[in-house]
Amino acid sequence: MLGEIRGEVRFKEPLSFHTSLRIGGPADIFVVPQDLDDIRHALLFADREQLPVVTIGGGNNLLVLDRGMRGVVLKLEGCLGRTEFHGEEAVAGAGATLSSLIREAAALNLGGIEALVGIPATVGGALAMNAGTESGSIGDFVGAVYFLYADGSFGEFKPGAGSFTYTAFEAPEGSVLVGCRLQLHRRPYAEIQKDIKQRLKQKKSSQPLALASAGCVWKNPSGETAARMIEKVGLKGKRFNGAEISAKHANFIVNRGGATAADVQALMELTRERVQAHYGIVLENEIRIIGE
Repeated sequence: MLGEIRGEVRFKEPLSFHTSLRIGGPADIFVVPQDLDDIRHALLFADREQLPVVTIGGGNNLLVLDRGMRGVVLKLEGCLGRTEFHGEEAVAGAGATLSSLIREAAALNLGGIEALVGIPATVGGALAMNAGTESGSIGDFVGAVYFLYADGSFGEFKPGAGSFTYTAFEAPEGSVLVGCRLQLHRRPYAEIQKDIKQRLKQKKSSQPLALASAGCVWKNPSGETAARMIEKVGLKGKRFNGAEISAKHANFIVNRGGATAADVQALMELTRERVQAHYGIVLENEIRIIGE
């Protein structure tokens, strides 16, 4: 079945090449599908061989552990990368980037999703994590989610109240998100562009965008921000080998060169212990951790 895949199939592929943190051990079988049929072939192969399947997009908000991933890793970035517009709706493939979606919509005087500006994610990754900002999350705009089941059949899910939670969307087990339908609204191009520029300027000034990171590591507890808590317990700028709690934004851990997943985990454990001791609050991961 792998021989029927027209995209790329690699063995023992270092996942550090495919994550924004530039960290991660090898994937046993790494598939970059070309289309839905390739995804079906990969899912059927994994099902027959009883192998786990993990899907990644751009590798953002993701920590892959140092021993890597067993089974099959599907990388959807670049595959299913088109977005079609129908009136005030957009049907976006999972491999499309949020930045291209927002840019293409703006060119058609369609806005409403500016809350997602500056999030370095594919649509599929954004859906899985319910990516967003203080202004809103992708789940606020989703009318339908499309996925493939493990047997290769196509499914559609129309979210209701509670389908998208803070940083999570629970897709059917064993399925692969392949796209979604988003509700937009008419807005003058000049207004959209002004909004985009302001949001990007704010991100650039407050986040360590020049260094390899996986975005925000922790969810914000109710009524507080993780960054402020980490700073108050004295961990801003704390380093462990090549990993550092960013001196610019304490809810980021950056790779200053040569960091391992174990280094990042050591900083995370220290942060969790220090914040719990000081505030009595147990921080929850926003970053997704996979592998062994």
